[in-house]
Amino acid sequence: MNLIDNFNRVVGEIVSYLYLIAVAATAYEVLLRYLFNAPTTWAFELTILLCAIAYLLSGGYVTQANAHIRITSISDRLPKRLAWSLELFGMLVGVFAIGLLAFAGFKPALFAIEIVERTGSAWNSPMPAILKPLIVIGSAMIVIQLLVQIVRHFRIR
Repeated sequence: MNLIDNFNRVVGEIVSYLYLIAVAATAYEVLLRYLFNAPTTWAFELTILLCAIAYLLSGGYVTQANAHIRITSISDRLPKRLAWSLELFGMLVGVFAIGLLAFAGFKPALFAIEIVERTGSAWNSPMPAILKPLIVIGSAMIVIQLLVQIVRHFRIR
């Protein structure tokens, strides 16, 4: 279980730097566009790609750190046993929903890789061929981390 925790933590920390690269690409685009009247064809799409990769691959880390946004005003007032049960229910729903996302995304991801699907924009990057598989991979990382969290949840019962 610690292996999964560490993996998700390391991946989450590494991909967080993609946001900084996206900021640099955006600043470069703004500089070229407004100071030199020479906009790029790639900066906006690259920024979207980098942020999407970071977002998709950080889900396991956010789950591991238990850092998802949640409203606890009701569960904090419930008896501990009921709050424990509600948290377990939420994790089970997460496994089911995110598992369905991974399952439903598998065939489109394979197809996008197979044909090297592209955006059709001026830059015409292979963004769909990159992001569709990462949806499946990121979803799998979240599901595996949720399963670890469920095991831990039963241990603290």
